[in-house]
Amino acid sequence: MIRLGAMISSWLGARLELPAHRLKILVGCGAAAGLAATYNIPIGGTLFAMEVILGNFALEIFGPIVASSVIATLIARSLVGNIPLYATPDYTLKSGWEMLLYAALGLVGAGASLVFMTGVSWGGAVFKRLGKMRLLPRPFQPVVGMALVGVIGLWVPYALGRGYGTINLTLAGKLPIPARLGTEPELAILFLLGIALMKLVATALTRGSGGAGGLFTPSLAFGALVGGAFGTWAHWAFPHIASPYGAYAAVGMAAVMAGTSHAPISAILILFEFTGNYDMILPVMVAAILSSTLARSLRPYSIYTESLQARGIELPSRMEAVVLAGLKAEDLARPDPSILRPGDRYRDVVEKFLSTRRQRLFVVGEDGRLLGAVSLHDIKHALEQPELLTAVVALDLMAPVDRAIHKDERLHRATEYFAHSDFERLPVVDGDGRYLGMLAKRDLLAVYAQEVLGRPAMLATFVSGQESQASRQYVDIPPDFSLRLVPVPPGLVGKTLAEARLPQTLGARVIEIKRQGRYGEEPVIPTAETALLAGDLLLLLGPTDKLESLSQGRHAEEALAQHQSE
Repeated sequence: MIRLGAMISSWLGARLELPAHRLKILVGCGAAAGLAATYNIPIGGTLFAMEVILGNFALEIFGPIVASSVIATLIARSLVGNIPLYATPDYTLKSGWEMLLYAALGLVGAGASLVFMTGVSWGGAVFKRLGKMRLLPRPFQPVVGMALVGVIGLWVPYALGRGYGTINLTLAGKLPIPARLGTEPELAILFLLGIALMKLVATALTRGSGGAGGLFTPSLAFGALVGGAFGTWAHWAFPHIASPYGAYAAVGMAAVMAGTSHAPISAILILFEFTGNYDMILPVMVAAILSSTLARSLRPYSIYTESLQARGIELPSRMEAVVLAGLKAEDLARPDPSILRPGDRYRDVVEKFLSTRRQRLFVVGEDGRLLGAVSLHDIKHALEQPELLTAVVALDLMAPVDRAIHKDERLHRATEYFAHSDFERLPVVDGDGRYLGMLAKRDLLAVYAQEVLGRPAMLATFVSGQESQASRQYVDIPPDFSLRLVPVPPGLVGKTLAEARLPQTLGARVIEIKRQGRYGEEPVIPTAETALLAGDLLLLLGPTDKLESLSQGRHAEEALAQHQSE
């Protein structure tokens, strides 16, 4: 439900052509709505989306996500009623000394979290390896995985499903232990841990084989069983201060949730909403914080980001870094028209510096590899006597480049490189050291201003559809201008561009027209006599506010009518 809500929101935001930062907020709203409606936890859904999905608690984000969670919860409650999903007896803290046991459970919960994440990742790795070895083709993997889950269910039915029934029985302390195991606490502990292990195996088989199922509720069931086992031991070892094992099962749920998601705030409030038992909030807080802190130190990636990290997508913990991490260095690299060759004479080097405002030029070999850089600061002492350096070439003047950035490195790493560099541009290279272009600090700040601060874009990228990415051209545009692809308003259909007078009425220039032709969409180079047809898409450069009005199909006719009346 979390993924479905996020997917629908992402699709809707793309259809509405929302800016990137607002699209991300809408995705958070969808995830929060899915979680809140499914589990009847409006507060938990809100905090989960902000802490786990977006990693930001800004007020701009808080309002929309709260609204989506509340609306989704109201709709769900109107259909299924308003009852806690996991009802627990009125457990209370029996003694202040019991907090030490709950703190110990937090440490156990961190270990259980690592075991759960490792087991799930191993399940995926095994099926992936079987597929690569052609021992089990991908279409047959869900069949085998679900068959194995069915075999587990024949012997351990508590391992099947999402785990609602198992969790409720454990929380109530009523999980039936087979009579043949007797009443010994050691056997009860092994019984609970055995069910937890089978639940983990069933989850790993389901996820790894490609079956339908999430990780949120299975992790709760796993945590409840581990917490129940710990509570059984605590009640046996310290009967005068320990609560029944159901209380420890509730705290174990929060501990494992916090350890797997690295989101202790969400875990604390979600557990409170699950059970409706405020008396357990102190043990839950202690266990969740300890579990999250220890799990994060031992395994830096949560269960929700580990799969991305395996694909080379690094998501930092801070929202600002997450925004920049979404782009690679090559996405923002500019072509460098002012490169130097090793054999360039001193006079040619000086002329290159005079023709550009840069403080450093890069020296590139004939094979395209980056050899070094010539800094204006290093040669300025010789500018007064150029006649003494007639035999000097660029190879003699260059120095090694102190820092270059790989094309696949994320932009949040570039900020660290710039922080330790005195220059305004970093060279971008590939794995073989070939020079691909330069990354300008100005462009990086423009992306930061647009994505993090919400400022209008100041950088536009043009790429010819017939050429490679190496031919991309960057053009700086004013802060209040933007590029938009908008449909032709009905009032302008049939008119020529000269009659439409878009530059005079809106201050917008038509860069290109996309028109449906016989073989699909075809670009049309605009001229004054080009007639606008229904279905045309105009690529316009102009004031942002007027382009937004034009995309709504009303401003163009009003502005045109006003201009003609004048």
